[in-house]
Amino acid sequence: MADAAVNTRAASPLPLHPFDILSQQDKRIRDRAPVVATDAQQSEIRGRLALRLGSWNLLFSMEDVAEIIPAPHITWVPGVKRWLLGIANLRGKVISVTDLRDFLIEKSTPRLPGSQVVVVRTEGWDYGLLVDEIIGMRHFGPQHRLPTLDGVDQKLRSYVSEGFVNNSQQWLVFNTGKLLTDPGFLNAASTAS
Repeated sequence: MADAAVNTRAASPLPLHPFDILSQQDKRIRDRAPVVATDAQQSEIRGRLALRLGSWNLLFSMEDVAEIIPAPHITWVPGVKRWLLGIANLRGKVISVTDLRDFLIEKSTPRLPGSQVVVVRTEGWDYGLLVDEIIGMRHFGPQHRLPTLDGVDQKLRSYVSEGFVNNSQQWLVFNTGKLLTDPGFLNAASTAS
């Protein structure tokens, strides 16, 4: 009888992580979308991870996001710039954790219960980016595209590839690839002696 109970527990599926649910939802939407010819059109039907960073609504490509985690325990590292909060253990792998808002505008992100770390990956390296909150998935069509990025904050503009507006809210597509190749981001050593 004990063996039957063990077999029943082994057969029940584990609950999905919220990030996996978002990925599955994005795949279902893309599978239902009509086949399109150009990269620009394909970009418009892909879901993007929506998050809040201060007063900005940002969109991250799902291809850039490895996972989303609650703000972990961060170990401070001496001799680095303030925006590099330190390092964290992510299931045995050490990642750096950056306060994205502090890096962009030199204003720290308050750590609130909704604060999350978006883990982005490039060339085998994982980087954690602290953000205010994860909103969910957003999809925009060409009718929502911002005609110009002129109104985007100058400190953020170099990392924004395009923008959308819906219900009077501006949504900016954040280019994580540009961030992760920016020498200013990669050189976190403090210049103070």
